[in-house]
Amino acid sequence: MEKTGAEILLQTLREEGVDVIFGYPGANSLPIHDKLEESPIRHYLVRHEQAAAHAADGYARATGRVGVCLGTSGPGATNLVTGIATAYMDSTPMIVLTGQVTTDLLGSDAFQETDIIGITMPITKHSYLVSDPGEVKSTVKQAFEIARSGRPGPVLIDLPRNVMAAKYEQSGNEDVTVSVPQKRHVERKKDAEDLQRIANYMNMSERPVILVGGGVKLARACDELSGLIEKGSIPFVSTMMGIGSVRSSNGFNLGFIGTHGNELANRIVHDADFIMTIGARFSDRSTSIVKEFAPLATIAQIDIDPSSIGKVIKADIPLVCDIREAITKLTPLVERKERREWLSRIEKERNILGKDRSMKECGPAGAFIRDVQAAMPEETTAITDVGLNQIWTVRSWETKTPRGMITPGGLGTMGFSLPAAMGVKVGVPDRGVVVFSGDGGFFMNIQELATISYYNLPVKVVVFNNGHLGMIRQIQDLFYGSRFNDIELGNKVDIVAVAKGFGIDADRISVEDPGAGIEKMCAAAGPFLLEVIVNPDNYVYPIIPPGRSNIDMIGGRQG
Repeated sequence: MEKTGAEILLQTLREEGVDVIFGYPGANSLPIHDKLEESPIRHYLVRHEQAAAHAADGYARATGRVGVCLGTSGPGATNLVTGIATAYMDSTPMIVLTGQVTTDLLGSDAFQETDIIGITMPITKHSYLVSDPGEVKSTVKQAFEIARSGRPGPVLIDLPRNVMAAKYEQSGNEDVTVSVPQKRHVERKKDAEDLQRIANYMNMSERPVILVGGGVKLARACDELSGLIEKGSIPFVSTMMGIGSVRSSNGFNLGFIGTHGNELANRIVHDADFIMTIGARFSDRSTSIVKEFAPLATIAQIDIDPSSIGKVIKADIPLVCDIREAITKLTPLVERKERREWLSRIEKERNILGKDRSMKECGPAGAFIRDVQAAMPEETTAITDVGLNQIWTVRSWETKTPRGMITPGGLGTMGFSLPAAMGVKVGVPDRGVVVFSGDGGFFMNIQELATISYYNLPVKVVVFNNGHLGMIRQIQDLFYGSRFNDIELGNKVDIVAVAKGFGIDADRISVEDPGAGIEKMCAAAGPFLLEVIVNPDNYVYPIIPPGRSNIDMIGGRQG
């Protein structure tokens, strides 16, 4: 049967389980958009291509499936770059489809031609330029396998207009062979020996800690890890991306580590004699000064990505394998223990620091976030932006489910939260979705209020407005002699009026006196924006000064 390249593309996407594409059309992607009209795949028209990538990212993080975004050539493709880099840094499985000029014009500096494969090579797992409609099906299937295998990430497929419009005689029994690296199983003798060594250290250790990274969620190993932690009575800390992998309420959670982490978590890691790191790469935001990180501990590191092993911190026991399988095989080897002495020591440290200290360190903003969570359905996903709002949220929102917190990590992308929330709501429509953003990040993709309004997505949007780039202001205040430069956004924009201009109901409150604002937002049937006025001196503590170790935190107990 004869089909166009675009028809084969959409048919193959359906075979891969795709039900949604976030995109923005242009002349060179029109053959695809033209055939979308006949496809069961829903297309959400964003108002800027960057938002398409972030929405596909949010969709993937919320559902565990591969997200898909689509842009045209030239500026359409380059506008996707920030979203692609965000997905790459945070290991989000994503397929990026870009229109391209016709094959006869490639390399001629044609109108809206860019070498998007060259531009994105460092931020994709793989890229393809499709030069024949007969290559479409095999290319797409291989792209999906690469995107979701091993350490997940984005894969780009560049699609020239003439290839999408050309017809190809597709037989009904075409057999597509997909060749990708096989999953690394725990099957070698050395793998089994390493797992036994890890178990031995865990069993003999007096002060063990498990460091949980985002790879646990990607491997769908949350329940397995919870079982291991509870069997061995092992306290755990998380990286920012690992938050939500284990229920906060299981009693062993010390919080997240690093620059803005919980002081208890940083101090206990410093005192540990054995650390099992799983699904984390030890980024600088988690470790601070490498040579002073966990100086007393033997470190085991388990990850599916060999490039993450020993990249920052030398692992005494490195193990490259599937994370879920590793935990499953490790659990029977770990002895059931109560660890009364270690847990009692941790509890004393917690009491010295103050059990409610984490709440106080986020000030009225933290209290406000907890009030929002109490008013929202239990099955609610919180999406943060970057800045003070992010730290307030990850420290104050109690994650109840493995995908109950979505936040941009490695790239630190301002403007992520609003479009990502669209993808989350489309992917899991039965869940509550609430955005926590600062005014700075909100302005970066404010146009997506139009998309939310058009599709009537019932997303709740909280904008903390302090009139400044708040985190940069705090850094300048603490470490640059209070020399404030280029950080004031001002108060001349009426955010409530802007939201209403986009057709979204909105209200304004003070963070110290939310009144009925939270109830009004949570009760709204459709989308709602709540502007929350915050004093610019409302910072977040503790914070590790540049060049200092994880236990040299400002705002916590000193000495």
